[in-house]
Amino acid sequence: MRVTQTMLTQTNLKHLSSSYNALAKVQEQLISGKRIQRASEDPVVAMQGIRYRTEVREIDQFRRNVSEATSWMDLTDSTLNEVTEAVKRIRELTTQASNDTYESSQRAIIKSEIDQLVEHIGSLANAKSGEKYIYNGTKTDQPLIDMAALKAFLADPAADVDSIYTGGVPTDSGKIAFEVSKGITMQVNMQPETVFGRELFEGLRDLSRLLGDETTGGADLSAQLATLDTLGQNLITERAELGARANRLELVDNRLQDHEIIAKTIMSNNEDIDIERVIMELKSHETVHRAALSAGARIIQPTLLDFLR
Repeated sequence: MRVTQTMLTQTNLKHLSSSYNALAKVQEQLISGKRIQRASEDPVVAMQGIRYRTEVREIDQFRRNVSEATSWMDLTDSTLNEVTEAVKRIRELTTQASNDTYESSQRAIIKSEIDQLVEHIGSLANAKSGEKYIYNGTKTDQPLIDMAALKAFLADPAADVDSIYTGGVPTDSGKIAFEVSKGITMQVNMQPETVFGRELFEGLRDLSRLLGDETTGGADLSAQLATLDTLGQNLITERAELGARANRLELVDNRLQDHEIIAKTIMSNNEDIDIERVIMELKSHETVHRAALSAGARIIQPTLLDFLR
C-alpha cells in the first residue's frame, strides 16, 4: 500500500487529538478531585455516589435536629432550675414568717417578696426558644400564662386559677418530638400540666393570702411547708426526667458523629481520586504527547513554501 503525505498527516492528527483528550480527562480529575465528571463515565460509581451523598445529607439533618433539641432542653433545664430556686426561696421566707414573733407588717413585707417570686415563676413559664414558647405544649405561638391575670389572681383570694392560663388549665397540651435518627424520635418539651399546673399557683396563692391575713398564726404558715416541699419535689422529678432525655440525646449525637465519619469515608473512597496516581498519569500522558508532536514534526515533509521564506 502506498503511504502518502496526507495519510501521514491525518494519522498524526488523529493520535494528537486522542492524546489531547487523555490529557483533558486527567486534568479534569486533578481540578475537580473526582474520578468521574459525568455519570456516563462510570454509572456504578455515579449511583453509589448518589446513595452515599443522600446518607450524608440525612445525617447532617439529624445532627441539626439534635442541636435544636439540645438547645430546647438546655433552656428548659435552665428555667426549671430558676423555678426550683424560687420555690426554695419561698420556703425559706415561709419558714421565717412562721415564727410567731413576726408581726403582720413584717409578714406583709415577706408576702410582697413572695408575690414577686410567683410573678417571676409565671414569666419563666412563658420562656421562649427562638420564637417558640417552650411550656405551652404544641401551642408554641402562645404564652402559657397571662401575666396581668396572674397579678389579679394573687390579689384576689376568690379568683379562679383557670383565669391565669391563656388557653385554660393545661390538661393534654401535646408533645413536641424531634426525629434525631432514622426511626427515632425524642420529646423535647415538658408538659405544662406537670410543671406549671394549677397546684403550683393555687398553693402559692394560698400562702400569699395567709401572709396577708392578720389572723394567721405561725402554725398556719408551718402547715404550708409540706405543700412547698411537694412542689419542690415535683420540680426535681421533672428535671431528673429531662436530664435522662438529655443524656440519651448526647449518646445519639455521638453515634451520628461516628456515622457521619464512616459515610464520608466511604463516599470519598468511591469517588475521590488518588492524587499521586493521577499526577503520574498526567506526566505519562504529557511525555507521550510531546513525543507525538516531535514525531509529527519529523514526518511532515517541508513544502516549497518553507524554502521561500
